[in-house]
Amino acid sequence: MNQPTVPDKEDAAWVSIDTPFTCKELRVFLDDIERLYRINSMLVFENWEKVDAQEYRFKVKNLSNGKLLETDFHIEPKDDGISISYHQGLRSSSTFSIEMMDDGNARLKITDDYSGTPVSEREKRIDEVDKSLVNWGSDLYRYLHQWKRWSWVPGWSWYMRKVWQPMRPMGRRIAYILFVVSAAELILFLLVFTVFRLELSKYL
Repeated sequence: MNQPTVPDKEDAAWVSIDTPFTCKELRVFLDDIERLYRINSMLVFENWEKVDAQEYRFKVKNLSNGKLLETDFHIEPKDDGISISYHQGLRSSSTFSIEMMDDGNARLKITDDYSGTPVSEREKRIDEVDKSLVNWGSDLYRYLHQWKRWSWVPGWSWYMRKVWQPMRPMGRRIAYILFVVSAAELILFLLVFTVFRLELSKYL
C-alpha cells in the first residue's frame, strides 16, 4: 500500500509502495524511464526526447501545481534502483530505491530531493513544488498490480505500451468510460438475448 509523503526539513518528500514483483523484476521495470514518468496521471507531456543513453529532456504540464516544466535530466543507474538529476526546476533529483520485503517481493521508494536549491529560493518558489508524488505512487501501485494480473492476456501488454501509455490523462479517463459503457451494453445485450431465447424455447 502507499505511504503518505513525508517532508524532511522541507528538503525532500517520499512515498513507498509495495509491489507484486521481485527486486530483480522491479529493477528491470525501472529501466523504461519514459513509461515510469508517463504512468503519473498528473503529468501532461508536450515533449519527450531521449538525448543519449542516460540523458533525457521533457516539457510537461504538472496538473498538481499548474506549472509548466521544461528540463533536461540525467539518469544514474544503481544496483538497487536509479537516481535522476534535473538540470532545471526547483526539484534537484528523484531517487527510485528498491528493497526486499518479508514476503520476497519488492518495495519501491520514490524520493524527491529539493536540497540543491537554497532555502531562500525554495521559499520564494514554493508553488513549484511537485504535489503529484503521492498520486504518482498510487498510479504506479495500480499499474504494477494490473501488469502482474493481466499481462498474460494476449494483446494487453501491447495495448498498455502502444495505446494507453502515450495518451494524455484526459484521454485515458475517456477511454476507460467508453470501455465501461461498452461492457455494460454488451452485458445488457447478452441478458436480453438470453431472456429472449428462454422465452422462445417455450414455444418451440
